[in-house]
Amino acid sequence: MTTSTAPGADGNAAKRERRIAALRAAAQRKSAIKVKAAEDALRRLIKNGTPVSFQEAGRQAGVSHSFLYGHPDLRERIENLRHQHSSQRGPGKSTARPTARAR
Repeated sequence: MTTSTAPGADGNAAKRERRIAALRAAAQRKSAIKVKAAEDALRRLIKNGTPVSFQEAGRQAGVSHSFLYGHPDLRERIENLRHQHSSQRGPGKSTARPTARAR
């Protein structure tokens, strides 16, 4: 028994592979743009003396928390910056605002 392929099947497979490659390339470009936005946001936070957090970095960069956590380099940088900021405050110092009751 011989197996025959439909006419044009090879052409369709090639088109499909090109579409997949184009989608991958677009996703990589989009991710690179978001990584740059996150890095720029971290630089602004540092420059302005704003405490670095995943929430603030994501807000400033326009990316999600999961995006930041999913990129090991960004995650490590944010964690290091958070640690540096907390060690600069010193023991017993808090940046938390007093509650309404404490005011």
